[in-house]
Amino acid sequence: MTDSVGNALRSARALAQRLMQSRVSIRRRTGELRNQETGQTEPTWATVYEGPARLRFTSAQPRDIDASGQRLTEQSPTVSLPIADDPRITLGASADVHVDDVGEVISNDPDPGVVGLGFRIAGRHDQTHSSARRLPVEVFSHG
Repeated sequence: MTDSVGNALRSARALAQRLMQSRVSIRRRTGELRNQETGQTEPTWATVYEGPARLRFTSAQPRDIDASGQRLTEQSPTVSLPIADDPRITLGASADVHVDDVGEVISNDPDPGVVGLGFRIAGRHDQTHSSARRLPVEVFSHG
């Protein structure tokens, strides 16, 4: 990478990371165990990432869609994670996060009402000169 491109990319990544004022925990299903008290089989999980993030809905206007006669509302949220090293990451790295991992916002000083929001990683984000790893997500619960 040329010096000017490398410098620009480092600056862009630093700015993107400053905007990551939420903290998320992202887990992956690892298997199942039988709960001795209930007799039910329950999933087991491993945390693959815990650290800064930025949750963003690209549009405040939800779209109504018709899926097999069922009316649904759709938005296109993303969770941005750091690509570069960040001292606020306490576990894993953004590259460790994969499609179908599930996450939760565990802190968000700018809007505490977002804490507890659950999501599933719905896709990947790969590009040559990215300032952040912007992963499309499906929101499945609110705090």
